[in-house]
Amino acid sequence: MVEYESAAIYIQSSSDLCDKIAKIDLIIAALEDTALSSAANDNIEEYWLDDGQSKIKTTYKGTDEIFKSIHAFEKMRQIYVNRLNGYVVRMVDSRSLRR
Repeated sequence: MVEYESAAIYIQSSSDLCDKIAKIDLIIAALEDTALSSAANDNIEEYWLDDGQSKIKTTYKGTDEIFKSIHAFEKMRQIYVNRLNGYVVRMVDSRSLRR
C-alpha cells in the first residue's frame, strides 16, 4: 500500500486524464463526508482517503476550509474534463434565433 503526503502528489502519480478525474472524484467524496461530519462541530477535522492501494491524510480547521477545497478540486476536475473532451464553443448567427 502506498501512502501519499498530499492529494496533489496522489493525483500527479497518474499520467492518464481519466485516472486523474477518478482520483479527484474520490477525494471530493471523502471531503464531502468530512464536511457532513464537521457541520455539527466546526472545529479541527481530518479526512482519510483509503482506496485499498493508497492512503492520504489531511487536516482542516473548519467546514469553510473543507468547502473551499471541494470547490478547488471541482474546478481542477473540470479542467481535466475539458482537456479530455475538448472545449467547444458553438457560434450561432443571431438571425437564426426565434424572436
